[in-house]
Formats: sequence, structure tokens, C-alpha cells
Amino acid sequence: MPAFTHRTLARLTLLGCLTAAGGSLAAPTPTTSRAAAPLVKLPELATYELANGLRVAVLRTTAAPVVSVQMWVRAGSKDEPRDRRGLANVVEHLMFRGSRHVRDGAHLQLVAGVGGIASAAADEDATHFVDTLPSADVAFAIQLEADRLRGLLLRAETFADEREVVKDDARRSESSPVTRGFLRVLETAFTKHPYAWSTAGAVRDLDATTLADAKQFYDAYYQPNNALLVIVGDVQPDAVKAAVEASFGPIPRAAEPPRPAAAATEPPQTAARRETGTPSSIGLALVGYHVPAAADADSYAVQVAAIILGGGDSSRLRAALRPALTTAKPGAKPPAAPLARDAGIQLFVRQDPGIAIAYAIFSDGANGAAVESAIGTVVKTLGTAGPSPAELRKAKSQVQSAFVFSLENAQGIADAVGRSWVLTGDLKSAFDEGTRVEAVTAADVKRVVSKYMTPGLATTVSVAPGGGTVRTGGAQ
Repeated sequence: MPAFTHRTLARLTLLGCLTAAGGSLAAPTPTTSRAAAPLVKLPELATYELANGLRVAVLRTTAAPVVSVQMWVRAGSKDEPRDRRGLANVVEHLMFRGSRHVRDGAHLQLVAGVGGIASAAADEDATHFVDTLPSADVAFAIQLEADRLRGLLLRAETFADEREVVKDDARRSESSPVTRGFLRVLETAFTKHPYAWSTAGAVRDLDATTLADAKQFYDAYYQPNNALLVIVGDVQPDAVKAAVEASFGPIPRAAEPPRPAAAATEPPQTAARRETGTPSSIGLALVGYHVPAAADADSYAVQVAAIILGGGDSSRLRAALRPALTTAKPGAKPPAAPLARDAGIQLFVRQDPGIAIAYAIFSDGANGAAVESAIGTVVKTLGTAGPSPAELRKAKSQVQSAFVFSLENAQGIADAVGRSWVLTGDLKSAFDEGTRVEAVTAADVKRVVSKYMTPGLATTVSVAPGGGTVRTGGAQ
């Protein structure tokens, strides 16, 4: 089970799981305002906007003769109609199935042909496309992305193919008891906002999705004024700008796309919620807490708190629920069997307010109440007493090391820039993450846990193992 999905933590593991448009990061609270030197000094990021609204970010680095060209589009699952869950994922797949000047399936082949790699991913807030290749071919990659931004060929046969691929992925998700449990938390915690479902979609909605739906979504969101082009590598910025103007400049600006999430603001949760999932092969206890959006200053302290609670074998949740079974000394009482097979926390910090889900996987249904109680106690204790200096330092180091490693190549830097734009509206916010995390204090961690992770605001889902009944007790 991955532990986190948020900005730098997305480098550790990603819910692709894991956004207020525009603006920059909110000013830190007084407890997180002390000055610190930047963790990493990067070359200057040049940014500009074409007349059609396309945002462009270029960073030149000569570490290797490589460039990463990435096109980010604000078109995620939160932009789908509620009865078309999975549509954004289908359209992302279709972007490789042929455009005005590129035959079906040739995009990957063309990039590989010059020694590069191409990929794409859709999440709740956006979809992005990556071409990493020799820097001499930067203009070629720019042409490829411009061609499919507005030249995609949407055909019945390719739509049917890709819809089936996405349906297969959705079926696999729906067959996993862990995934089903997490989805149940999302749909219970989010009563209005489209974060109630994931990018994987739902088979019954995909069955109802048509080629016309895909075309409508593509035409609404795949427009220059809804996209960011990020180019990082051994390139000449002036030459890159000319290539961008030549390929993207002729594309006209479109109307601003609809934003379903803007009309579906999630109301504050004012009472605990509880659901019981369908019994499965394993027992699950999941406790979800609403957390602030990525641009909120509290998000850094929440990130640190999540690591302390569930980041690795030494985290508090695993120590409490799955303690190491050490060899007992002669004559000593054998250690008790662990309550759970695994435990941790999944953090979903996004453009809009997200959620943190503490979880435990167990085998004995009789342990259900004890497992839930242990989760509640661990979270409450951190909110009451705060972290130890060693815990705080270790959590910060985890974030910072992941941050530094993520920027070791052109693709990682480009990804950080694109994700910053999606999550905060500020292209450069990722470069400050390590410094902002360093400024988090023990008092900050204690405060955010007490504020956001309280039992009266929790959403709990329990699932019985082996078709039995879980004895439950609320998270304390």
C-alpha cells in the first residue's frame, strides 16, 4: 500500500492518487515564517503566455543533452459529468490514437525513434503528456504536442478500443477490496465535490459513455488557454520560443471550459460519518479526514504530520498496529500478535480541499474495534502532544530527500513545474517546498492534527474479513 500522494510525496509514491485555481501559495502562518536558505538552487525559469492563452515555462539546464517537453491540461476526473466517470481517462488514451499529421499509434514510435520516451497520466485535477528525448529534437516534440492538442482524430473504432481498455482498468480497481474501501471513503466524505470518485472511473458509466461525450470533453478542455507547455533541458530559450510560436501560435483561443467542481464546493463536515463495506477477503478499517487545498499554508504541516503518522515501518500507526515481533527473552511473556497486517495513511492533497485516509488491514474480525480505537488513539496523541524532535526531523528529511531526488533530471523538474501550476497556480511553488517544509514546527504539526483530524469530523468505513462481521468502535 503506497503511503502518500502529494507534491513532493508524489515522488515517493503516487494516487495519481493524490487543487483553488490561480494565485500563489498563501502566506505562511506566524509559526511557519522563519527564514531559511533555498534547499536547491535551480536555473531561472522563464515564463510567458501566447496570444491564444497558452502558458509556457522554459528552464535551461546543460546537465545532459536531453529535454523533457510536457503538456499539462486542466482536464481531470473532477471535470467529468457525474454520470460519465472515467471520461477524462478515456480521452487521455485517445490522445495517442492519431491526429491530423500523426497516424494512429505513431506518437510513441516517433519519440522512441529518436531515442526518447513518451508517456501520459490523468488524475483528479489534470492530464499531462510527457516527451523526453534528445535536446536536438525539441522542436519535433513541440510539433507533436501541438498537433494533438487540437488535431486529434476521434474515430468510432479507436474510441471503442480505448473505452474497453479503461473499463478493464476500472474492473481491476473495483475488484480490489482495498481500492473499494478507499472509494467508499471518498464517496462518503465528499457529498457534493467530484473528488468523490477517482480517475479510474466506473464500468457502468463507461458503458454509457459515447464518442460524442469524448468529443465534447476534448473540445471543451483541450484548448491552448487551458494548457501549460513545460520545456526543461539543454535548449536555447529563444529557439524554443520560436518553435512554440510556430506550432501553437496559429491555434485560436477558445471559450473558458466549464468547471463542475466550482459549482460543487464541498460543505464543511460537521459530524462523524460511518459506513460498512461489503465483506471481503481481508478486514479494513479506514478513517478519513478532510484536509486543506494544496495552496493553503497548512498543507505543509499536514504533509509532515502524515509522514509521522503513516510514513514507513517506524511511523506511529505501524508501530501501534503492526509492531515488530522480536524474539522474547527466556522466561519473558511472548509479544502479542499484531492487530493488523499493515497500517498507514494515504494523503490526497489537491487543487481543492482533499482528504487524508488512515487505514489498517487485518485478518481477525474480532479485532475491528481495537483496530479503529488504535487508529483514533494514535492520531489523537499526535494532536495532543505533538511530535518528538526526532520524528519531526525524520519527516522533514524524508520530504526533502524526495524533493531533491525529484529534481535530478529534466523530466523531474518539468513534472514539478507542471504539478505546481495545477495544484497552486504558481509555476515556481515546487521549488520552495523543501524550504517551506523545513519551516514547519512541532507546534504546527500539533495544531493541524487537532484542527483537521478530529473524531467528530471523521469518515469511517469498516469492512469485515472473510465474510464475517467486524466488531467496531468509533475512532477515539
